[in-house]
Amino acid sequence: MKNTRMTMLYGVCMICLVAAIMPAASALGNGTAWNDNPEHITAMQANVAYKGAIGQAQMDGAISYIGTISNGAGTSQLSSIESQFTGTVSSVQSMTAADQIKAAETQMSEDRKEFMTTAKGSLKEYNGTGKALHESVNASVMAQSGTIQTLKNTAWTDRETARMDEFAHNDQNRNNVLAKLTAKGVDVSQAQAIENQIQQEGTTLRAAFDSRDGSAVKAANQQLTTLCSQFRDTVKGYRTAHPVGATATTTAAVPATV
Repeated sequence: MKNTRMTMLYGVCMICLVAAIMPAASALGNGTAWNDNPEHITAMQANVAYKGAIGQAQMDGAISYIGTISNGAGTSQLSSIESQFTGTVSSVQSMTAADQIKAAETQMSEDRKEFMTTAKGSLKEYNGTGKALHESVNASVMAQSGTIQTLKNTAWTDRETARMDEFAHNDQNRNNVLAKLTAKGVDVSQAQAIENQIQQEGTTLRAAFDSRDGSAVKAANQQLTTLCSQFRDTVKGYRTAHPVGATATTTAAVPATV
């Protein structure tokens, strides 16, 4: 029974660790034109630095506890894994491509899994408790809370900058499409109404970023995706009805993202 309680407590502790440092989904949409944009890269780097700081603090706490119950004998492998994890986090800051950063995040995830498996084995070997481990992890995170909060602030700011600049870029593209179709005599009032809704939702998105409300950011992005799809379908209808007016230039100008 004691081992069952210990395993459950340990599981809660390490689930918290995974949730805290799991790479966040990008809010930048799926536009390949922006995938390696410098602002996008900066936002990804900031996010990795923030999550990496949390992960390192939690690993430090776990290593501290394992070191205590094992009299220092059970920390070597854990420290090695942590060094690999923090090395990957540091390497991201010099990367210039989103694919490189995503690969680094995958490596970080693998390091976390290995760390948890090793820590679980050490906890059992040295008769530790999940509750004490959890307390040690929390204390370590609290000790680094100032640094973590600063990195969190930077991550939110960089993410907002990248996302809103992408929004403005695609908004300009949509307006260019409408202007070209209008110049060819097409009544674009329906698409313009959707574009107006997109602009309003863009204001909502910015407000969500400013208040650092992750759920609101997600909801705004989902709504923008729906509106953007409606805009593309409406423009496609115009081109079907007016094939002569649909030039290669205007066809290429419709943004795939919002």
